[in-house]
Amino acid sequence: MRIIFSEIASRSYVNIIEFLSETWTEKEVGLFIDEAEKVAGTLKEGKFNLYQKYSHDVRSALIGKKHVRMFFRKENDDLIKVLLFFDIRQDPQKIIDLLQ
Repeated sequence: MRIIFSEIASRSYVNIIEFLSETWTEKEVGLFIDEAEKVAGTLKEGKFNLYQKYSHDVRSALIGKKHVRMFFRKENDDLIKVLLFFDIRQDPQKIIDLLQ
């Protein structure tokens, strides 16, 4: 299974790492990155249904001390697209706007 990142996912990932670098220790930021990579690895193994359902075709995982939600969608039998990394302390309505 292949994993690709949408443009929004790539930008939001970098933005979150920059924000966390200002407030967390280097070790904690490293753990966040490790958690994101672990989820991606699990998805590569084809374990898409293991994660919480957000909508009929989008699932998500909590990472980074449960402060960040990683959203992804199965595009076909061989491809999963990471849609967004979202700091859940923000307005939840923003998720809908970003995933449009």
